[in-house]
Amino acid sequence: MSDRQVIQDEYFTVLVDERRGLVRTIRSEKPFDSLEELDDVFERLGRALDELGRSRYGLLADLRAGPGRNDPPWEAALERLRPLWVDGFQKVGVLVRSTAGQMQIQRHARHDGVPRMISKDEDELLKYLTQDGQATCRPP
Repeated sequence: MSDRQVIQDEYFTVLVDERRGLVRTIRSEKPFDSLEELDDVFERLGRALDELGRSRYGLLADLRAGPGRNDPPWEAALERLRPLWVDGFQKVGVLVRSTAGQMQIQRHARHDGVPRMISKDEDELLKYLTQDGQATCRPP
């Protein structure tokens, strides 16, 4: 396997595939205990991604194991913190496990203004991220 592990904690694993120019962030199933913990984890994640040099890579965000949550305080915090995760990459692909997850990420994409492909098909995302092409979910 050509992936190099950059970080691993209770919430995220970050792998880099230099050959394909790809960063993979894998969300664990562990829920965040508080909004403060969410802030801390996203700040660490953002610093690690910054150190890699985001503009050199595509990002595959694997959210399949992550617990779903959409209460208003949580949504507001994620709206503020998502740029620490997804901004600055050449392309962004989001791997989800369900149609509901796909719809939630599409809503985030429209709000964030960061084009991304959202799919339940990992091969489709890998093809998009490693070849020339346009995201199929672009904000209006």
